[in-house]
Amino acid sequence: MNAQANPVSGVPVKVQLHDPDAVRPPSASRRGLERTLEGNSMKASDFSNGLPIEKESVVSERPTEPFWCENLLFALSDPKTDVGFWLHLGSIPNEWDIWEERFVIALPGDEGLLSWIGYYHTPQERKPAGPGLAFKCIEPFRRWKVTFDGFATHVPTADMQNGLAKQGPHKRLVFDLDIECTTPVWDAHMSAHGKGGKGEMVSQNWAKEHYEQMYFARGEMRVGDKTYPINGSGWRDHSRGPRGGSGGEPFGGHVIAGAQFPSGRAFIFSTYWRPDGKITLEGGCVVDKDGTFHPAEVVAPPRVPTLQMSGEKIPVRLRWDAGQLETHIETRRSIWFSMQKTLPLGLLMEGRGQTYVLNFGPVEWDGEVGEVYIERSDPFNEKPPEKIWS
Repeated sequence: MNAQANPVSGVPVKVQLHDPDAVRPPSASRRGLERTLEGNSMKASDFSNGLPIEKESVVSERPTEPFWCENLLFALSDPKTDVGFWLHLGSIPNEWDIWEERFVIALPGDEGLLSWIGYYHTPQERKPAGPGLAFKCIEPFRRWKVTFDGFATHVPTADMQNGLAKQGPHKRLVFDLDIECTTPVWDAHMSAHGKGGKGEMVSQNWAKEHYEQMYFARGEMRVGDKTYPINGSGWRDHSRGPRGGSGGEPFGGHVIAGAQFPSGRAFIFSTYWRPDGKITLEGGCVVDKDGTFHPAEVVAPPRVPTLQMSGEKIPVRLRWDAGQLETHIETRRSIWFSMQKTLPLGLLMEGRGQTYVLNFGPVEWDGEVGEVYIERSDPFNEKPPEKIWS
């Protein structure tokens, strides 16, 4: 572990540079393309996209800013096995030493969901980690290890659909996933100030730094005495800054999407807006088959018209210097949480009825089918803004 200074905050951080004992999953994309600048586009073997290496670490000294916390998320799916993962680790605002692990896993077919929340006074050398869930950086911006060893609550899908999920039986759960990143990172601050971007990352009330990246994942999951092979793709993010309190723009809703295609093509986009519909942050990117990274404009951010377990067609419209993409995602699996009471699984029609909806499914680009993760939020207990505008 190397101690370095964060150029934004000046806070020392630790970086896991390399783990020689880690096993790299086979056949993941490591094309080794040379770094060149071509107008607004970039072809890169350096997947950092210009971010300092310490951004892949977690902060090692207690921040002084109120409500400051750090959050990491890995979301992935395997369409063949028919599973979807949403795996989150974060330090608690104003309780920086305590880390929360929170996840939901959609099991195949009608097998239901596995859900868990746990808290742990995590030693610095184990961070980012909770009592059972751990994310380990093997090579910054290239490889991670995601593991869990513990128990999770089994939830019938109908319980999530019909209200807040109830406490159910616990099942033994173990998973071990090798993560191989496939694209340069997309950084929200740089994107907002780049071509097609809108708003400000530093004006958000959930973080001041944020980046996202696509990857392939391989490994296995064991639930009770049943083992599932995992060979899929996914999206990850890393955020730092105050979450909660009274600072930043009021949150009205959002959409985030990331898609990975077998050829190496990919896209990422995000939009955040206030309760009145005004955009506070927006941007995106597309990555060509040869690895060229293009900043992209989000033409029309998709909303949440209704809660639907599968078969929803979600439009995607992106535009960049070299072209445009108009397609749709067809949802295969869905998970939702209430945003009224710290993300309980299910639907709670209180207050604005703000609901956080996750979907996995296929998306097509010029005849090639990729896999997408998309998350959206909108109120269901009051009329949402008719238009998202800037």
